[in-house]
Amino acid sequence: MVSPSAKRRAVKQSIEEGLGGVAQACRALGLARSGSYRLPKESLESRRLHKEIVELSQKHPRYGYRRIGAVMRREGWRVNDKRVQRVRNEEGLQVSKKQRKMKRLGISTAERQRAEYPNQVWSWDFVADQTDNGSNIRLLTLIDEHTRQWLTEYCPRIFVIAYFSLL
Repeated sequence: MVSPSAKRRAVKQSIEEGLGGVAQACRALGLARSGSYRLPKESLESRRLHKEIVELSQKHPRYGYRRIGAVMRREGWRVNDKRVQRVRNEEGLQVSKKQRKMKRLGISTAERQRAEYPNQVWSWDFVADQTDNGSNIRLLTLIDEHTRQWLTEYCPRIFVIAYFSLL
C-alpha cells in the first residue's frame, strides 16, 4: 500500500473487522490519524470532465484516449491525454476491436458452402515438414469435404504433389 487512499481503505477495513481502533490501525500503517478521516474532494469541473470523457468514449467506442483528448480540446475543454487515459482505465473503457468481415463463398449466399455429395467441395492445403536428413518437404494435400478422402483414393495413378527443396 503506497497511496494514502489505499491506507485509508485499509484502516477502515481493519476497524470494520474489529482488529483495533483508529489509532492502532493508523500507527501500524504509517498514516496520521487526521488523514484517516479525510474525505476526498472532487471539484465540480473535474466531475464534469470525467462525465464528458465517459460519454465521448461510449459514443465513439473505436476512439482511443488520444483521439478523445483531441476531440475534447477541439470542443474547448482543457484536458491532458494522461488524464483521459486514467479516467478510461478507471471506467474500464477500451477501444473495441473491429469485427472481421465474413467471407462470401456462394454466389449470393452469406453462409459457408457445405458439401452435400462427393466431388462437390474440395479443400486443399500446403503442409511443410522436414526429412531425417534435414531437407525440407512441402506437400499439397487435397481432400473431398463430403467423404473426407484424399485425392489419391479417387485417382490411384495421381499422387499427392510433393515439392522437395534442398536447403
